[in-house]
Amino acid sequence: MNMSPRLRDTVAVLVIALVAGALIFAPPLDRLRGLSIDILTMLRWRLFGSMHSPEQSPTVVVALDEETYRTPPFAGTPAITWTTEIGQVLTAILAGGAKVVGFDIVFPTSIEQSEIPFGDGTLGGRLRGFDRDFLRALALGARDGKVVLGEAQHRDFPIMPSPAQRIAVGQTANIRSLNVYNDPDDVVRRIPLSVTVDGNSQPSMAVELASRALGASANTIFGSRIPSQIPNTMTLNFDGGADPVPTYSLADLHACIEKGDSEFFHRNFAGKVVLIATVLDVEDRQVTSKRFATAPENPTGPRCALPQPPPSTVFARDSTPGVYTHATAVNNLIRGDALVELGPIGRGAIAFAFAAIVAAATLTLPLFAAVPAYLAA
Repeated sequence: MNMSPRLRDTVAVLVIALVAGALIFAPPLDRLRGLSIDILTMLRWRLFGSMHSPEQSPTVVVALDEETYRTPPFAGTPAITWTTEIGQVLTAILAGGAKVVGFDIVFPTSIEQSEIPFGDGTLGGRLRGFDRDFLRALALGARDGKVVLGEAQHRDFPIMPSPAQRIAVGQTANIRSLNVYNDPDDVVRRIPLSVTVDGNSQPSMAVELASRALGASANTIFGSRIPSQIPNTMTLNFDGGADPVPTYSLADLHACIEKGDSEFFHRNFAGKVVLIATVLDVEDRQVTSKRFATAPENPTGPRCALPQPPPSTVFARDSTPGVYTHATAVNNLIRGDALVELGPIGRGAIAFAFAAIVAAATLTLPLFAAVPAYLAA
């Protein structure tokens, strides 16, 4: 039986579209689904710019950054000895009206625990009480439900805050996991909503901070619609560019306390979720779905006491400090704007429609018209 050219073309279009729609389910294309999120994040930023201004961010970051490491009294000393200063800044932030403060940095040891010989005893023995002010600040904040310490599950050995810090915040009630979800290509596009620690399920750090900021239980957040193609995860909706989350240097905030400017903390931290973390050029960086939409990192948060540092000469990289993953997750949960991924039926329908349009244009239009039709599709 001979088919007319029109019928033959129609059958060809349907066959091509069906094959394309079926191929979208092939396992080798799983990586392309993640890549598509990265490309669309970049395209949205290039075409439309940032979705939100930094001032609109529900979350802010206090950074143990390169400036802090260069500025007295921090210069020349390890971060483990900064606990007094961090405690002072924490107290000022909470007094300024922050809703909750999360630590995206873990101090698993204390200088008070040092067994290095020093004179007739140990260094830790000589420095007993060194962390007292820090522990007091943690305890007062945790008592009001406004401080959450972080821990990280590393293989079989969790990295946890020092024993004294855990006691200060009331143990597991105010300690949450900082782990993120890595896709098969090792790119971070999602966070877990809950994690299992010692056989018990608990909210992740981002969920815990968002629930406290919203005054809702974590179960309420779990019960809301957080669409994801991978169970117990949320797909992150990154903004493009640099510093969509206001970032304050620990050095400047410490100088602000010495200056006596308590109003600065009220103006910039009232009603905010605060994350304290390292923001460095080489440490704790992640490749995320924002990897094609980055820019040179020059924190532009308001300054209080120290002069603005010179612009960074480091070019844009595909990695970002890990704290911005958690900050983005908290913002997504508070704003309710996490990414929505299409399910298998939606992906198949789009592949079918796209292939049908391209095949029909190729078979029915001359070349000079088919190419524009393909590009438009």
